[in-house]
Amino acid sequence: MACNSDTAIECFRTTGDAVQYDIVVADFTKVHISAGIELVITQGETQKVTVHTGENIKEYITAEVKEGELFIANANNCNWTRDYNNTIVYITTPNLDRIYSASQFAIKSEGVLNFPTLELMSGLLSETASGTFELTINSENLLVQDDQSAYYVIKGEVDNLIVKFYDGDARFEGGDLIAQKVEVFQRSTNDIIVNPQQEIKGTIYSTGNLIIKNTPSSLNTPLVVDVDQLYTGHIIYN
Repeated sequence: MACNSDTAIECFRTTGDAVQYDIVVADFTKVHISAGIELVITQGETQKVTVHTGENIKEYITAEVKEGELFIANANNCNWTRDYNNTIVYITTPNLDRIYSASQFAIKSEGVLNFPTLELMSGLLSETASGTFELTINSENLLVQDDQSAYYVIKGEVDNLIVKFYDGDARFEGGDLIAQKVEVFQRSTNDIIVNPQQEIKGTIYSTGNLIIKNTPSSLNTPLVVDVDQLYTGHIIYN
């Protein structure tokens, strides 16, 4: 049996020729991504889900909406004869309010996402792979929650930013995210980097630092800082 076939044994099956196709799903406002998938999100008037993968493994890629949440899964976990990161899902949607990633690959935005309220989550439901979030947003509220080790690189503007790292070594790179008000729960061993304009509050419970990309005196309106440091992590002004 040839490996370059959709009938080959899963572990020995090659990717095959690249294919791209749309999947018709019900309306959704939340997305849940499994391991083995990269996600690219574009804001647009019409909701659309497009899969780019290999001909021989497309049967393993599924998309299903449950109670307004789109679950995208890659059931192929054994790939001895092909490269990783060969499945990319492209989503166009007028609005999203939550993205949960269990993938080792990136969640990216194409253009600016003007979603009013957005939650980014990883590692909360079970021990999973930890990938990256690379997004540019313009939102009123952004909530980031992580219990493992995802890497968040977020740019743009937001009124209210909440970052909660409950454990692990997750990192938040928000130096290019202009946030009016920031709240942090820092129990990661890595750093949280933010750019607050009015106030920042929260607690540092671990060795990870809270890096503030301005100083209380560098703004026209003084920055209010109300952060408790309960362990070896520090506030660092940069």
